[in-house]
Formats: sequence, C-alpha cells, structure tokens
Amino acid sequence: MSLADIKAKIRSDSQAQIQAIESENDAKIREITQKVNGEVKAVQDSYARRLAKEEPEVLKRREIVAELDAKRVDLGTRQRLIGEAFDAALKKMTELSPDKYVAFAEKLMKEAISTGHETVLVGKNEKTLDQRWLDGYNASHQTSLTLSPEKLPISGGFVLRDDRIDTNCSWEMLIADARPEIESEVVKRLFS
Repeated sequence: MSLADIKAKIRSDSQAQIQAIESENDAKIREITQKVNGEVKAVQDSYARRLAKEEPEVLKRREIVAELDAKRVDLGTRQRLIGEAFDAALKKMTELSPDKYVAFAEKLMKEAISTGHETVLVGKNEKTLDQRWLDGYNASHQTSLTLSPEKLPISGGFVLRDDRIDTNCSWEMLIADARPEIESEVVKRLFS
C-alpha cells in the first residue's frame, strides 16, 4: 500500500468516524430536545393547571379588595357629609338672631350657674354677650357674674368659670355633646 493509499484510507476512516460521531450527537441532541420539550410541556401544563385552579380565587380576592375600597370610600364620604351636617348646625347657631341668641344663652346660663358668682368667658368675636347684656342678666336674676377680659376661640355661647371648674356652654361643646345622641338620626335623614 502506498502512502497515498494509506492517507486516503485514514481520511476515509476519519470521515466515517466523524459521520458516526455526528449521527450519534444528532441522536443525543434529538433525545435531549425531546426530554427538555417534555419537561417544558410538563411545567407549562402544571402552571396552566395551577392558574386555572387559582384564577377564580385571585379574581375573588380582587373583587373583595375592590368592595372594601368602595366601602371605605363610601364610609369616608358619609363621615364627611355627617361632619358637614354638624358644621352647618354650628353655623346656624352662630347666625341666630340676637333675640334668639340671648334667650338661648340665658336659658343655658340658668342651668349652668351654681353659685351666682362665676366668671363668664366668651368668644373672641362675640358681639351679643357683652358687659351690658351681663349687667342686665345679673339685675334680673340676682346674680353677680363677671365678664372675663380673656376671650376664647369659640364661635358662640360661653364658658362659666368657678375657681378651677369650667362649665363649657359654647356652641361647639353643645354640638359635640349632642352629636352621639342625634348622629343616628342624622345618618337616617342623610342616607335613607
């Protein structure tokens, strides 16, 4: 055998081995690809089943959260409206005519006085309950109330002070005191 024949045979054998290796690799690649595709399909199927199972629960949770959000917004709106209703009542009290204002304040004063020697504190912008009014009240009710130079941040009414005891008859306190008793009625009227 000549050198050329030996080289040709080596080439031929090498080529046959390369083809055999390539065929074997192709078969392994197909086998691995099939296995991977099977695993991918199994994972996809698993996720699809899980999604199908959990989707209604997720939607239900979203619906519950949406309902809670809507109720929270509704409650906030209702609370704001109730607050506005009581603010309107306070405004209405501050806009009483002077005669009604004085009559109401005198009725409160009669109930609040304990000694007849208390000090009367009024709001910063008080125009009706002044020294002249208090002098008239003292004369007609045999009391000796004094008007304090101290002014309070109240919108109407007064605070009666006897030593260290204050009796708050301000419009704000009257509304705050009445609110728990009448709030359910206000709610019925606003939202029925």
